[in-house]
Amino acid sequence: MKRIHKRSMARVLLLACACVVAGSLSISPSLARPDFGVRGGAYTDAEEPFLGAEALFGLGSTKHWFGNPNIEHAFIENGDLTAFSLDFHYDFPTGQPYTIWAGAGPTVIFNDRNVAGNDDQTDAGVNVVFGVGSTKGDVRPYGQMKVVVADDTQAVLGAGIRF
Repeated sequence: MKRIHKRSMARVLLLACACVVAGSLSISPSLARPDFGVRGGAYTDAEEPFLGAEALFGLGSTKHWFGNPNIEHAFIENGDLTAFSLDFHYDFPTGQPYTIWAGAGPTVIFNDRNVAGNDDQTDAGVNVVFGVGSTKGDVRPYGQMKVVVADDTQAVLGAGIRF
């Protein structure tokens, strides 16, 4: 019971930290207001779909560097997988109504197993992300591939919308 309580508290603290970071960075007048988004896709090793949410905010006075804290939750067989990431990426100038980006960031993955005899697992790692998305309009679709480098390395394919 004590172990479950610590994991729940860790999740709440990580989510609270992400909200504080995103909120404090968006207050600066040199930064644009944050965008929010929803995403879905699949963790290829888990072979199960995920749903997620994100914030996107500019870093500094440049128009090319962004912070992208996000959370993803997959309902895997015999449990749940929840990942919290604080990704940073660079948007390459394309001169088109879309952008291409690449980046990386730390991630923490909580794997809660509902199987007797299996311990829950917390895994820290690093994401490497590549994506393409629209830059025009109030609702902007995008696609992204992420490789999570951790004890249980896996690829994540996703698509989403930002608004």
